[in-house]
Amino acid sequence: MKRVSLPHALLLLVLLASCGTGAQRRTFPVEMTLQPMTGPNERGWTVTPEALHVSVGPVRFYEGHVLLSRRAPRFDPFLLLGGTAWAHPGHYLPGDAMAEVLSTTVVDLLAASPTVLGEANAVTGDYGSMELTLPVPLGGHAVRVRGTATNPDGRRVRFDTALDLPKPIEGIRFERALAEEVGRVRITVDLNTWLGRIDFATVSPADAEGVSTFPTGSQAMNALVRGVEDTGAYVVTWVEGATQ
Repeated sequence: MKRVSLPHALLLLVLLASCGTGAQRRTFPVEMTLQPMTGPNERGWTVTPEALHVSVGPVRFYEGHVLLSRRAPRFDPFLLLGGTAWAHPGHYLPGDAMAEVLSTTVVDLLAASPTVLGEANAVTGDYGSMELTLPVPLGGHAVRVRGTATNPDGRRVRFDTALDLPKPIEGIRFERALAEEVGRVRITVDLNTWLGRIDFATVSPADAEGVSTFPTGSQAMNALVRGVEDTGAYVVTWVEGATQ
């Protein structure tokens, strides 16, 4: 079944129709947090983030399951620059809408506790996948990353960069038979995936304050975009129990 991006009123009609098939209307909170890097990235750089912000919403859930495939290295020009293959949806059909959070939240990923994105209007049933929109907030960017990267030779790069995505990230895996149990969905951003492919030697020359950016078309910017777009960067789980 083809997926259609649903405005709120239409989603409510779908939810009501679903109730006629045995599904029940319900809500659940959706939150986001960070999995920090656990060591140097693929290019040998150890990254210490100082600021990590991402604009999130809407978040939509679908019944369709994700079949993961991997790009063949010989057909991926990025790999010629030293990158690696990444997981992405193969033959993915979202199917029926199951839930959505319509609000937009700017998330501080370095916050001590998960950030609540909002309450999902939902139905019970078998969930298979999620779609994540990273919109551009007024006067800002979808993703902002600032920090310091150091390589084994002792080179130190201070960086501050941002990016915007032209379309939602589709086909993020979330497999759960959801009834009326109490709990919440947690989206964990894997920073190893976001920053894992970046060669910080390709950033711009430092400015007067010693800070570099990621020029458009550079290996650093291309690698960051691929990391943020990688569906494997988002681990979606169901957390039992009431929100603390």
